[in-house]
Amino acid sequence: MQKMTGKLFLLAAVFLTLLSADDNVVSFYKDALKTLTYKNTYMLQEKSRALSIEAKKKQRYLNLDASAMYGTTKAALLPHRFNSTDIGITDTIDLFGKNMDDIHLIQLKMKEDKLLTEIKKEKLFLLLTEMITAYHMSEEKWQIKQKLYQKQLQFLKQLKSAVHTGAIPELELIRFENTMTLFKVQIDQDKQTIDMMKAQLKLYSKHHPVPHLSVLKLHSNLKRFLSHSPQLKLNDNQAVQSLEQVKKLERNWLPDAVIGANQQYNDDPTANGDNYTLSIGLSMKFDGSTFSDMEKQKVDALRTKSLKKELEIQRKAQYIAWKSNYQTAKRSFYLLNKTVKKTRKTLENMRTAYLQHYIDLNSYLQMMQEDLATQDARITAKYSMIKNAIILNTLSRGTIYK
Repeated sequence: MQKMTGKLFLLAAVFLTLLSADDNVVSFYKDALKTLTYKNTYMLQEKSRALSIEAKKKQRYLNLDASAMYGTTKAALLPHRFNSTDIGITDTIDLFGKNMDDIHLIQLKMKEDKLLTEIKKEKLFLLLTEMITAYHMSEEKWQIKQKLYQKQLQFLKQLKSAVHTGAIPELELIRFENTMTLFKVQIDQDKQTIDMMKAQLKLYSKHHPVPHLSVLKLHSNLKRFLSHSPQLKLNDNQAVQSLEQVKKLERNWLPDAVIGANQQYNDDPTANGDNYTLSIGLSMKFDGSTFSDMEKQKVDALRTKSLKKELEIQRKAQYIAWKSNYQTAKRSFYLLNKTVKKTRKTLENMRTAYLQHYIDLNSYLQMMQEDLATQDARITAKYSMIKNAIILNTLSRGTIYK
């Protein structure tokens, strides 16, 4: 049994390793959704809307209005007052199903709730992608600095030996030691920042490790990218809502049936005593502002539709920017790969040259900074390429919205 469990764990580990970078980030993102209870919040909102629909359905046939009135009357020809009590109940019935207009609007609101949640999900995904790539980028830069620092410590031993033999002035040794102290302080500060970034990511997913990232290819196109945009879908939904409001106002004048029953208790000595009344009729509403409201909703629908072009341009601009950033970073990454090898080799040669008095300490320190800057730029380009590829690939697939 233990062997079987070990094999299953190993297979799971291998599977996670084989996942692409964007799959890893999506997996972390889905765990973050659970932490933030997005689904629970949305389900509660949907339940609230569903209850409103049920209420509207029942309201079509059951709109009761009960009343009770008591009165006392003094008639000029009667020596005493007499009393009357009226108890009535009426029910307004929606003959033409006008409540269905309200139900359609609630259903559109439910769709709007879903789209607004998708917009929140997209923002969360972009935030997490930014945080994860920034974390790995900072960690890799820190590792490079650590390696460089360790090599310089070895070089420092050589300098001390050279000072001991009188080959190099002690002043240069002190200067190099000061440089290394400042470098170590920077490394320690970077490590604190990395630990902080990791702790922040853990807030979103306590049990999920920070996703592994690797260089990946771009699998995206503009058409698929636009087709999954919740912002564009929300714009369409809001335009339809305005048109549904127009339909509702157009049908608002249709009559409702009113059925009533009234019981009167009357001790008027000149009347026929208590009486009972059944009534049926029609009720129609004529609001002077209806036409203006209809025109307003039509204008709102046209205005909302006109915004779609602007939203499409903004969405396309996002796509172009992310794709351009990916392509630029990709070119820089592969170019800097070659440059890093050259600067690393040059730094090693200059270390030997300095010990043999061919160059001064300034030249060596300058080359050390150049080597670090080149590796730093390479890592920045690498993670810019990864980040933009993850964003475009994932948003084009639409998996984060499900």
